[in-house]
Amino acid sequence: MKTFIRNHNKKYMALLLVVSMCAAIFTGCSKKNQETGPYIYYLTAANDGIGKEKCEFKTDNVTGRVDELMEGLSTDPQSVDLKRTIPSSVKLLDYEVDDSTLVLYFNREYSDIGGYKEVLIRAAIVKTLLQIDGIDGISFYVAGSPLVDVNGSLVGIMTADTFIEDFSEDTKELAKATMVLYFASADGQALVKRDVDVYYNTNVSMERLVVEHLLQGPKSNNVSGNIIGTMPNDTKLKSISVNDGVCYVRFDSGFLNGNSAVSSKVMLYSIVDSLTELDSINKVQISIETGNTTLDSQVQALGFELNTSYERDVSLVIESPASVEEGK
Repeated sequence: MKTFIRNHNKKYMALLLVVSMCAAIFTGCSKKNQETGPYIYYLTAANDGIGKEKCEFKTDNVTGRVDELMEGLSTDPQSVDLKRTIPSSVKLLDYEVDDSTLVLYFNREYSDIGGYKEVLIRAAIVKTLLQIDGIDGISFYVAGSPLVDVNGSLVGIMTADTFIEDFSEDTKELAKATMVLYFASADGQALVKRDVDVYYNTNVSMERLVVEHLLQGPKSNNVSGNIIGTMPNDTKLKSISVNDGVCYVRFDSGFLNGNSAVSSKVMLYSIVDSLTELDSINKVQISIETGNTTLDSQVQALGFELNTSYERDVSLVIESPASVEEGK
């Protein structure tokens, strides 16, 4: 059953997008030096990336928080290195919540932005609004029509998977790609294939993008509670390279903690099968950057050999994972 929440006060919503002359005062988000979010994501002053500033919610319902965050996105930040996300010419005419998807209706002026800057603005808006509990996807409409990209393709619903975390690389080019990733079934004993659409910086290699998304794990909006992440928490990718069809992946010592929710073989082939989806990779070799443990102890901790080249193996892949009830 779909639940619709609509803001019909369009005059009020338009006023929310007017530039505030006092950047430190928000109706819903007051800037504080908090340990955690929520955050307002802004453009960098040079229009080459996005940054963030902390804020706090003043309301505890979806519509109130949409209003707060949209006001923040249309207000100048405190930092001189950042600038407001939504241009003054762009107005939010209306919005609605359809199940867990927030649909935003912008005026025609949004289509005048274009190019790299438009993707950055879109990323900042999506990343900001996905912090609202119960919102798992964002959809844009411009002048009454669904948003399309520079190639005329429908953008559709954007999720936490859609945009890479770091837009600060020295580049003016973003590309869109569909990655094939393998996560774990809810019981941790099988692999489940997922297609993930992402915008990525062209300075970032596809193999790095794949591993970084595996480290992030699946997002709640597209997993229906039936798949889980395979990677150990707090693991960092130290280096990755491809030579003669072999992808060399090096993690920090956090990888040794493993993932108690999945089998060691599932963890291994989540990496191998995801990377070998790329045409340039036929095998994967994993190593760990640590001087505190021996190779034998690392292998014992993980349950599989390191510094060994693994070929693709999809024998663990299942089509449709069944839900696992809590406590079973």
